[in-house]
Amino acid sequence: MAEIWRRPWALVETERRYRTNLTAGDIEVDAQHAAALWLYEPNGERAEVNGRSDTTEPVPGFGSEDDERRLSIIPFPLRNRLGNTIAAGDRKVRISWPSAPERPPSKFDPQTDQEKDGYRLMLRAKAVWDRLRDVEAALADPAQLWPELRRRWTEEGISVPPSMDVIVNHAFALWRTIDELSRAPRRILRRTHQFVPVSRVQELDRRTMTWLVRQPGETLAERAGDQQRVLAVTREENFDTLENRVLRAYCDLAAHVARDYLELYKAKRSTTRARKVEAFGRASRRLARQLSERGVRLAEAGLTPNFVLQHNVHYHKIWTSWHELLDRDRVLDELWRWQARSWEEFCALAVVVAFVGIPGAKLIAAAPLDFLNEQNRGCWIAYDNPLAAFYLAEQKIVVEVRYRMRSPDRRLSDFAAPIWVRFGRSGDVTGFLGNIAVWPIWDIRGGLIDGEVEELERVLSLGARANLVAGIVLRPSRREEDLESQKTARVFAAAVGTYGASLWRGLGELTHFLTRITKPDVGR
Repeated sequence: MAEIWRRPWALVETERRYRTNLTAGDIEVDAQHAAALWLYEPNGERAEVNGRSDTTEPVPGFGSEDDERRLSIIPFPLRNRLGNTIAAGDRKVRISWPSAPERPPSKFDPQTDQEKDGYRLMLRAKAVWDRLRDVEAALADPAQLWPELRRRWTEEGISVPPSMDVIVNHAFALWRTIDELSRAPRRILRRTHQFVPVSRVQELDRRTMTWLVRQPGETLAERAGDQQRVLAVTREENFDTLENRVLRAYCDLAAHVARDYLELYKAKRSTTRARKVEAFGRASRRLARQLSERGVRLAEAGLTPNFVLQHNVHYHKIWTSWHELLDRDRVLDELWRWQARSWEEFCALAVVVAFVGIPGAKLIAAAPLDFLNEQNRGCWIAYDNPLAAFYLAEQKIVVEVRYRMRSPDRRLSDFAAPIWVRFGRSGDVTGFLGNIAVWPIWDIRGGLIDGEVEELERVLSLGARANLVAGIVLRPSRREEDLESQKTARVFAAAVGTYGASLWRGLGELTHFLTRITKPDVGR
């Protein structure tokens, strides 16, 4: 029957199965658990998550045709109070995760510790996305893809501008528009009735004349009373138009997106690009405040544009830019749900980049990569296997990096590693010498877990028949400035960042471990 797993290798390390199975009633994930959750469905049994059979994403290569087992990753909920409901046959269980942070809204200033955790987690998801977009830039020269990717990840300093983003485009393209609209936002004159001094009366209508004749007195001065005021038609400026509501909604959202961009690239705030975004964010925030003070309400998404939004040059730019930010927010929803999958993809690229750094390593084959226009559940790269093959001159071996294999060896599939490194001596017809399992483990808090290296030593001891010679666990760091690592003879665990020293030092230690473990005398 279906089970909930806390680690992908729980088939061989049964203590990592969360409680027992789906007959145990509702499950509350304890506060100590911070990694993803997996759903295990053996013997062809299939469960529905939140009423659908395609909510989860299967782990490629774990299932087999003979027993039809399946292991799939459960998406991280946008709202943890809702949890996930899993139904298998006539059994239903609700998984709640009270300690997990919720997806922070776009226009949001975190206050509580849990809200701050959610904000940091979203920044990390954006940073991983940013590293994946480096592939799109490096694909300008496919022949130099991997060396260029390594250069971008290890050599770029704080003087290099931060990556392009939709808010950067807006900062360069819309600053004149924001300036023009802040000085003269569109307004309409609304016809109202107010009590005004007699000397300032400009127009009377039926309503004002009816009021006037009902007042006591013979002359206009007598009818105006002690205050010498009468009811008259007035015109007043009104800024609460549909186009100004859209303008305020855009400025409000743009100011928060600019803040997040600067927080993500705080080490590069002195660059021209970052300063431009900072100035644009300040101008947007100031205009949003001015519109609010003039009584302009916020527009809601999904409205129909009026004539001004469609044809006025300034407001049309705001209309299209607002929708670009709204579309970006929907992308972030998917990134939040599938952070674990994005982290896997980042780590797969990191393993190849680490091999590029081995002295004497020669890239002899590389799979064609494509950067997708839209993400596929947190993933942006289309690829073939193996991702890359290297010849290591010093070790005299050939190395293959394989990612999410569809049909791995059955003895390897039990370990459910999404990344495999296979290596063997050049010209050896007896086969490859060994396999290295790489487990990217996404984590809410980041950092290493006590006892995980010893746990993986036990897991590796069960893989002798599969020539499993080493295991690697890659986790996100607690802070981008930190790097944590532990290693034994066969296990390497590291918590690495997505940029800066934490990234290139992590790649350096990974390169050193792979250099040592791929030596033929170590692999045997």
